[in-house]
Amino acid sequence: MKVLISCYACSPYRGSEPGMGWKFVRELAKEHELHVITEAVKWRGDIERYRSEHPGELENVHFYYIAKVRHRLLRKIWPPSYYWFYRQWQKQAYAMAQQLDAVEHFDVVHQLNMVGYREPGYLWKLGKPCVWGPIGGFNHVPWCMIPSMGFKGALYYICHNIINAWQMRTSLLVREAMSRADVLIGATEEVVQAISKHYHRESVLIPEVGLEGEFPLAPVLRGENEPLRLCWSGQHTPGKSLNLLLESLALLQREDIELHVIGAGERTASWKKLCARLRVRNVIWHGWVERAEALQLMRKCHAFCITSLKDLTSTVILEALSFGMPVIALNHCGFSNVLTLTCGRKIDIRSHPQVIRDFAAAIAELADNEPLRRELAEGARERAQEYNWEAKGKIISGLYRHLSN
Repeated sequence: MKVLISCYACSPYRGSEPGMGWKFVRELAKEHELHVITEAVKWRGDIERYRSEHPGELENVHFYYIAKVRHRLLRKIWPPSYYWFYRQWQKQAYAMAQQLDAVEHFDVVHQLNMVGYREPGYLWKLGKPCVWGPIGGFNHVPWCMIPSMGFKGALYYICHNIINAWQMRTSLLVREAMSRADVLIGATEEVVQAISKHYHRESVLIPEVGLEGEFPLAPVLRGENEPLRLCWSGQHTPGKSLNLLLESLALLQREDIELHVIGAGERTASWKKLCARLRVRNVIWHGWVERAEALQLMRKCHAFCITSLKDLTSTVILEALSFGMPVIALNHCGFSNVLTLTCGRKIDIRSHPQVIRDFAAAIAELADNEPLRRELAEGARERAQEYNWEAKGKIISGLYRHLSN
């Protein structure tokens, strides 16, 4: 089939949105002729470099580039100004799509990314069978946890929750795109439910992240007198909420538990001070490291902890599972969909003190029961196999074929 894709962020060398965009394009190209509109300034160099280094690959993919206007000073003063310029880019992408469709006569059009629902693009106006998604951005930070995010974080996420609730109910552009797209894809179960509640549409659940290849490495075994090594990885921002894990470890005060922290950011200094104030020992701060080194650090640990209060699914949870690391995460965002009792523990969110207690109890359970941890490690590897990119490509190809019939 001949498919037009709007993929604002697309790079074979990056993670997050650009990496997601690239991997979807690569998988869909196995069955279809793709015409991909993407942003020029950030991604053209990466794409052209990859194609020069891999001649013969993706010969049925045609890339078209549009540069997005940027205003860095305004973005620093008022971060949401990003959306003004991003909407202009989407309008330009729609104009280009009209020109391309007049020549190529596409079978299907697909609004792929960015994932956030606020700017759905305009491909649905082409009058062609239209897929939109994966879609994200509907989740809010639980109100009971906002005081734990520091003054700046609390202020930001109070505003975020209010604006998000208002936008999902009042945006006419979003409402029209939701009604006109033929197929909607939700990135998490929470998004699927929100689409049903606010727009009265069914959607397909396909997480925005995935894994590649086989996972031959056996889970790390823990020796009899060896500490339980935990790993946490991410940007040090209020939404990632590492402080919740530090408070849980302070509640335990155990010498046989070791925490490895990967990443850095605006909250690093305050979290280190909190660690000292709570007298949490055996914490190793690695800072930002290259991806390969980060994965090596993860492979040496016995379990992975996720404390994010604002996220979608995050690739790191799948990487941890693929290494045979049981995962302890909040029962929130996309983590709720990924984790089961066979591969980790989900911590419900009812109050701040309850989260700390339950997180601590889950850590203690793994520290005190190595046979259980090993059982969960095997379950983690099995669970990871269900999230490979090839399967996602086949599912979306099936949606394309269904629309064309």
